Amino acid sequence: MADMNEAEILSKIKKTGVSDADAVVLVDCIITRKSCSWVNTDPVSHDAVRKLLALIKDDNYNLDLSIKTVATRDKYIWEVKAR
Repeated sequence: MADMNEAEILSKIKKTGVSDADAVVLVDCIITRKSCSWVNTDPVSHDAVRKLLALIKDDNYNLDLSIKTVATRDKYIWEVKAR
């Protein structure tokens, strides 16, 4: 994560294709090193998840990420655990 500020991390996460709202919460988890979960209706593509997981690994953000789809409600449950 070496010396990246909040705006830089946010920019990198948004480039993966996740929504602005989800990206902001992810940045907070990275900066504070705290776990978090939330529900959102913003769609999350498989490609965005793949890119996001690669970014988390490549930039050593030390997070475990799980995104579950509630298809009958068009909702996505995000669970982020700080390691």
